[in-house]
This record gives sequence, structure tokens and C-alpha cells, in this order.
Amino acid sequence: MRIINSAPLALPVFAASLLSCLLGSAATASEHGALARQLAARDGVPPGLVEFESDYAERVNFGARLEPAGGIVHGAGQDPASYREYSRLFGGEYRPMMFMTYITVTAGRQAVLDWQQEVHGALDSLAGQNTTLQIGLNLTAGKDDGSGKAERVADGTYDAAIAAFVAALEAFGVPAWVRIGYEFEGDWNGYAPEGYVAAFKYITGKIRDAGLDRVATVWCAAGGSAGFIDFGRLMTYYPGDEYADWWGVDTFSPEELTNPWLAEFYALAAEHRKPVMIGEATPRHVGAGKGWESWERWFKPFFEMVRRHPEIKAISYINWDWAYWSDELGFAWHDWEDARLQNDELVRQLYVEELAHPVWIHAPEAHRIGYRSAQNGK
Repeated sequence: MRIINSAPLALPVFAASLLSCLLGSAATASEHGALARQLAARDGVPPGLVEFESDYAERVNFGARLEPAGGIVHGAGQDPASYREYSRLFGGEYRPMMFMTYITVTAGRQAVLDWQQEVHGALDSLAGQNTTLQIGLNLTAGKDDGSGKAERVADGTYDAAIAAFVAALEAFGVPAWVRIGYEFEGDWNGYAPEGYVAAFKYITGKIRDAGLDRVATVWCAAGGSAGFIDFGRLMTYYPGDEYADWWGVDTFSPEELTNPWLAEFYALAAEHRKPVMIGEATPRHVGAGKGWESWERWFKPFFEMVRRHPEIKAISYINWDWAYWSDELGFAWHDWEDARLQNDELVRQLYVEELAHPVWIHAPEAHRIGYRSAQNGK
């Protein structure tokens, strides 16, 4: 089927008014999708591009730390400026509440202190937005070169840095999810199962010894990026239900989104009574700048997946120009495309409307996962 790329057309008065209404008050599930249908009719594309197989499945609740009842936490990243740009795409009622950030604990104590200062600055710049944190805790010594240091984390080599990290979590004073050694099975990290499990348990113990009851640990797999390894091998990396509060998986390329491995992962998480976080989501090799093509190839399949699986309770979208950040940080991401929603008006409108569905939990509802503002203690 040939897909029509949307041109930068001015939005008709009706559609602009409709989007404004959707962002001004919570849309009911039955009202949801009206703008998408109007845009499809405008551009003459098949209605199936905006019609989902089903509404969001009712979310299951496992009683996990920081788990919201009946909804999906709205998050994004993965640097302060990008998060602010992403937040501005939404009206105040629909802004994200979970800011994604990263720290390499094996870089040493000073690196952790510098990161703490940066995150404090980000939280200050987002004052009043009820911002919580989603933290990728890296345990390697390089950049996707297999230099995992999990064993040395577990033997106490990096205790000063870990102590600084735990102190930072306490100082931030907001709920936080910590993806310990995220994408653990990826060969670019180089973690051996035994060492990774020991490091996960060690760090979790430090967090819990500090009494940080608003910090949840996340066991986050690489999924498709690591070749969807068999579950027998995957579970050799599992630290155990008593250490992992949540499960997580990262989703990138479009072919990953319909792979049956993900459904098995979500079902296995439910067996262990763990909610699932999509720790990182971005339209790799597709981008967000191709109008209906981007929507059909990545965004619609992504939301179909989230709708279908009630175990999914949080997502973090990466709103990045990957080529720019490849040059900036020295990683091989040059062909990942530009995922910034603000650069394509059609994709932006469709995405914003999808996040207006009442299942999504935004900044004003951060109290549902334990956020307490300085103003009202909630």
C-alpha cells in the first residue's frame, strides 16, 4: 500500500479546535481518536491507519513499588533540554511526569556528583511539573564496547560512587525508577550473568538499606536489540523477585514491535507479578519526520502493542535527533533517524492525541505513584 507523506499543511479550523479541546479536558475513551480520523479524511489515507484493533486493555495491578493502579506512566528523555522540548508539545494537563536520565556509576564518585548537580538543575527548571525520575544506571567502563564491570561493582570496588548515587536519590526527594545495568543481555555491555545478578542485588541492597521506599528497581532487558535471546538464557540474568520491583524492556526498530518474544516477556512478567516499563522507545531507522509513513511503520504498531498488553505500566519516549547525539556523545547511532516529534506536525498531533487517552498518567497525577509536592504534601 502506498502511503502519502503529509505536507506541512495548515490544520483546518475544525481540527485545530478539536485538538485544543482534547488538550483542555480529559477525553473519554469513546471520544478518543476523533482528531486522527479527521486528519486521515483530510489527507485521503485509509481509515485503518488511525483505527486501532482495540481500546487499551484494562491495566493489571500487582502492588509493586511505584506501580500506579489502572494506568500508564508517561515519560520521556533523555537529556534535560530534550525533555523540556517534548513537554512543551502537551498542554499542562498532559505533560509527562517521568524524566529519563543516565549515570555510569563505574565512572567514579565525582562523575556521580556532577550528574547529581545536573539532575538537580533539571528538576529546578521543571519546578511545578511534578517531575519524577527514570534512571539508567550503567555498569560499564566504555561505550558499547563490552566493557562491563558488574563483578567489580559487586565486590565493592565502586562503593564510593554507589554511596554517592544512593545519597543523590535521597537528595532528589522524588520517586525514581532505577534500571540497574539496563539492557543486561546485550553483548555491547559485556555482563556475565553471575556478575550481573550479584551487582543488581548489591545495588538494590544499598538502596533499601538507605530506606528509600520511593525508589523502585527495574530489571530491564534489551529485547530485539540483543536478538531476542531464548528465555532460558535470559532468566540466568534474573536477580529474583525480591530484588526486582519492575521488569522492563527497550523497543526500537519497527520489526521488534510485533515479535512474539515481547508478548512472552510480558506474560512472564505477569507470572512473576511484576509491572512492565518500556524503558526506552524510539522509532529507530524510521524517525518521526515522515508523516503518515512514520505513523504507519512505527507509532501505530507501538501503540497497538501498548494497548494490547495490560502489564505495561510506564513508557519513556526518546525525543532525539540520533545523528546529532551520535556526534555529540561518540556512539554509532547515525542511521537511527530523527525522532523529534516537534519536527512533523502530523505525527505530533497524532501522538499528542493518543497520549490524551484517559489510561495515561501525566504530571498532574504524579501523586498516584507517591509524588509529594512541597506545596501540598501530595
